[in-house]
Amino acid sequence: MKKWLACFLFWLTAAFGQAYAQNFVLRGTITDSATGKPVIGASIFLSNTSIGTSANNSGQFTLNRVPQGRFNLVVSCLGYLTYVQSINADKLPQALQIALTPKANELSAVVVGTYDQNGWEKWGKLFLNNFIGTSNFALDCTLKNQEALKFRYSKKRDFLQAFADDALIIENKAMGYMVHYKLEGFSFDFAKHTVFYFGFPLFEEMEGSGRKQQKWKARRREAYYGSAMHFMRCLYVNKLPENGYEIKRLEKIPNVEKRRVQALYGYFVANGHSEEDFENSLPKDTLHYYKRIMDQPDETQVLHKEPLRGDSIASAADSVTAILSFTDYLQITYKNKKTPFEYTQQVLEKTDASDFITSQITLLNNHPVFVLYNGIFYQPQDLLLTGYWAWSEKIANMLPFDYWP
Repeated sequence: MKKWLACFLFWLTAAFGQAYAQNFVLRGTITDSATGKPVIGASIFLSNTSIGTSANNSGQFTLNRVPQGRFNLVVSCLGYLTYVQSINADKLPQALQIALTPKANELSAVVVGTYDQNGWEKWGKLFLNNFIGTSNFALDCTLKNQEALKFRYSKKRDFLQAFADDALIIENKAMGYMVHYKLEGFSFDFAKHTVFYFGFPLFEEMEGSGRKQQKWKARRREAYYGSAMHFMRCLYVNKLPENGYEIKRLEKIPNVEKRRVQALYGYFVANGHSEEDFENSLPKDTLHYYKRIMDQPDETQVLHKEPLRGDSIASAADSVTAILSFTDYLQITYKNKKTPFEYTQQVLEKTDASDFITSQITLLNNHPVFVLYNGIFYQPQDLLLTGYWAWSEKIANMLPFDYWP
């Protein structure tokens, strides 16, 4: 069965390699849902690609170069809610009729009143570090319209949110892209030390001299190999070891006793007492034990020695889709690239960059992830990336899904 799967996936890729060269055309009309009038200048694009266009004076559009596969079609216009529709190139309708919903101006006015007046001064650097990143490529990225961003901070929840009505425009001089990013959500939880953002990017290739084009080409290849996109494409064809990937199962066993002690502290504080009061109420030997438990790590990690085969974690969902399903965590090491110095310095807090780049993934809520030939996986919110990918998979290192080295 495993041998058949490998051959089947390889055949799929060979077929898709030919199908990808085919260009499909998508046409449609954009109107206002309230008035029925055409929406002029609306932006229409396939998310995470370089394929996009605008609606003309009649609200009509033609989207050329639609590649084989499944994509999110995004329609965006200032003053309207973002429209998103999943499309498949081999099942395109003759013409789309899309009605955009106007935003409620009165509601927007109320919400604006709750934004931080000096939001950019307070939170701009944190946003850029977690959205564009802190890699060397990020140093050559510029957010051209920072005024489009608004921030709201909840002191009670220790929780930051960022909003943007218009698409954010990022000039990436490192890889030669202008990225138009329709931000749909950004949040930073200071208590949990987690960041979450999602949206719809459109990539526009920058013009430059032959020398610049060669530099951009080299940097795109550098960003691509070892990326989550590269991994998913290799997973799809069941060619992970051949492309430098080693996959091992990683168990993270929670420290149950530490959780129990933390709950005792939390219960005492929730009832109006301080941690100091709680500790003063304990016998010395109990307090010593509690402190020793609290100094322990939150979990114990057990890394299995035997590398996993690609077909042990993925299978064919249908004729065009692979399904990624596993338990616990996967540790993914890419042995064709060493960790960048800036990553070891910023995240690992070391100066030795001799290790290979290593990431971990886990399926949230035990939901499997579906993978397409071009590296697109969905639903992306069901897959948690930690380790190197949590640091590197930012706008500065992002490539469109129609990129092939």
